[in-house]
Amino acid sequence: MRLKEHLRKIPGLLKLLRLGRIVLDPTHRSEWQLKRNKPHNLFQPDGHTFFDRYPWIFSAVKELLLEVATPRLLSFGCSTGEEVFTLRRYFPQAEILGIDINPHSIALCQKKLIQARDSHIQFKLASSPGEEVKDYYDAVFCMAVLRHGELGFSHSENCAHLIRFEDFERTIRGFYRVLKPGGLLIIRHSNFRIADTALAEEFDVVLAIIPNRLVEKTPLYGSNNQLLGNDVYNDTVFRKRNVA
Repeated sequence: MRLKEHLRKIPGLLKLLRLGRIVLDPTHRSEWQLKRNKPHNLFQPDGHTFFDRYPWIFSAVKELLLEVATPRLLSFGCSTGEEVFTLRRYFPQAEILGIDINPHSIALCQKKLIQARDSHIQFKLASSPGEEVKDYYDAVFCMAVLRHGELGFSHSENCAHLIRFEDFERTIRGFYRVLKPGGLLIIRHSNFRIADTALAEEFDVVLAIIPNRLVEKTPLYGSNNQLLGNDVYNDTVFRKRNVA
């Protein structure tokens, strides 16, 4: 029997442990505050990440951007900065911006940046790419952001109580605006599909990766926020079409 099941048998103990974690753990407290306050355009409140999380994807994008001498990269939902500093390894000459909705995460990013002393990396507190310059970025990374972790366990028939397709589509529109023509959009572990948006015809799929069904718990929802029968989605790297 799992530890959590044992704890449920002791009245109030599990609730007390959760409260203690909120009080003592600043990172967990910041995520709890996001869930409670539900700021505009919040998707995944959990900031779990680690260095070089998607090496096969980063390597593929590096190859696709070989002809760009100084690529401009946006890490959307950068959490505590591991993805941004990973991208620096793959793109030594890049200009990189990491944005996140969690103030605590961005504060940690800024501390790491002081130690890194990298003048071509920036971090910004933001919930969307709305303030970024139009047609500016060569690549936008959005990894395990446009989702909600609870859906991977509950497989709710409708996801609107946690995240909504209309917010996803608006965010995709924001990515489209800030990407250069021919720029790359990299999305992984999303609960929604670009194929269901009004912008589907504005992107070409350049890389599809078969998900590991034993590891990944990312159910798919349609434009009506209803659970789809097929939860396999391979499209990962998209190219913004060149506009005449």
